[in-house]
This record gives sequence, C-alpha cells and structure tokens, in this order.
Amino acid sequence: MLTQLAKGKRAAAYAPVLAVLALLWLGQALGQAASHTIRKGETLGAIAKKYGITASALAAHNGISNPNRINVGQKINIPAKSVTVTHTVRTGDTLSAIAKKYNTTTSAIARANGISDPRKLKPGQTLKITKGTNSGSKSTRPKPAYIPADTLSKINRPRIRRGRWKHIVIHHSGDNTNSIQGMEHYHRRVRRMENGLAYHFVIGNGVNTGDGKIYVGDRWRRQIRGGHVASTALNEIAIGICLVGNFDQRVPTSKQRSSLKALVARLRARTNVPYKEVRTHRHINPKPTACPGRRFNLRSILNS
Repeated sequence: MLTQLAKGKRAAAYAPVLAVLALLWLGQALGQAASHTIRKGETLGAIAKKYGITASALAAHNGISNPNRINVGQKINIPAKSVTVTHTVRTGDTLSAIAKKYNTTTSAIARANGISDPRKLKPGQTLKITKGTNSGSKSTRPKPAYIPADTLSKINRPRIRRGRWKHIVIHHSGDNTNSIQGMEHYHRRVRRMENGLAYHFVIGNGVNTGDGKIYVGDRWRRQIRGGHVASTALNEIAIGICLVGNFDQRVPTSKQRSSLKALVARLRARTNVPYKEVRTHRHINPKPTACPGRRFNLRSILNS
C-alpha cells in the first residue's frame, strides 16, 4: 500500500512537467518552438541569433513591420527551425505550385535561388527550398512599393553606359521637415553646387514631401556625378539616395522603407551595382559621419 502511495505521489509530482513538455511538443508540431519575452536592451537580431533563425523570419512570423520597434515585456513567438530541401524542376512546374507544395512563398524561393523572373523556370533546374516558411497568417509588413508609372519612366529613361555606376549610397537629410525646394536652394545657393540638388533621388516622409514618394533628381536625368560624398572620385561613380528625416531621432516611415527597397532593386537591375555595394553614407564616406543616423538599418530594409 505504501509503495503504491509513493508511486502515486511521484506521478502527481511529474504531471505538471509532463504537461509542459506536451505543450512544447504541440508548439513545435504547429511550427512554433517557444515564446520569448523581450527584455531591456534586447534587439530582434540578437533574439533571432539566440534561437538560430534570421531576424527577417522572426519578424515575419510575428507580423512585426518595423524590427526597430519592439517593446520591453512584449511576447513574441519563436518559429520552429525549418528544413531546407532541394527540388528539381519538372516540365509544367510553376513557382507558385512548388511554393504551395512545400508550404512556403514564391518570394522566399525566388530570393533563395536568385530568380529574377519567376516565369523562367527550366526543367532540370535545382532549387533550394526552406519548408514551412509560410505561417499562413496575415503579415502586417508593408506591401512592396508600387513605383508609379510616371516615376518609373523617369528612372528608366536615361541611357546608362556599361560600368557607369559602382555604388548606391543612402543618406538622410538630417531634418524631418525638409522640402525638395529647400534642399535644392541649400545645395545651389549655400553650398555653391552648380548642379543643384546633391542627390540623384530623394524619398519623402509625408511632411513637406509625399510619404514614400520618389523624387528623381536632375543629376540622374543627366547621368552626371553627385555631390553627396566627400570624395570627387566616389561622387563620380556613386548614385546618391536621400531619405527625408533625421534617423538619429526616429526610423523611416514604412512607405519610405518600402520605396527605398523598390528603388534600390530597380537601380541595381539597371546598373548592375552589386548588393554589397549598396552602402550607407557613414560606411563609404572618407570623412567620419553619422549619416544616415543610428536608427537607420539598411540591411533590415533591403532584406524585409
């Protein structure tokens, strides 16, 4: 009788532990490994690294549109580690059908395999696919920017000689209320730049410029050097993009982020500038500078 009572007590003591293990197993089976409560000083990148996943995957799984805006005490779900497989394209395969088969997205497959045109799959082509990256829930991330036809026409119009541009450099204006007219006046009249506005492109923030609106500068239309880097040689081969705002104080708007990503993609397609040569001002400037601000995360924007 005593032995049976002892066994009963041990079983009762283990019951809560078994229940927790069962819940963890269920979470993994549903594609959710655990939850994490954000502590002071933690970043989404650090949390992602801790669990062996990417920051973009963690943000997507939790519908986080801005990785820089997470709060202490906020609970986020950690997706279970996914499995990477290979798929050999067969006649009649489409990217959307393949994505559905492996519970992922067409954009994830295209990005992982460097596919620029999803319609151009070839039988026998081998694809690397990470299974289960489509959680099935709606994401609150901003949709990729739609570049209006008139703006796209201005971007596409100039003839560009091969090898003309080597870098794409990202700046902030340093003031949240800048206007295109004000920036033009400052560069032409105060800085004495004969070609006016120092940048090839400006992306507005919604104050005195359109939120996310891409302004195409005269330097791009004429395919002439910029005036945005402290080096004549670099200005000759570097496209300058300026986002209106002070990103030491705040982060870019979601529309600015989306427009920057779309603009960089279009410019890279036109100029063949490598991804690694899309740089921030502070990372390429010969003189020390804080531009484009400590709250600006270029790779997070381009990889979102």
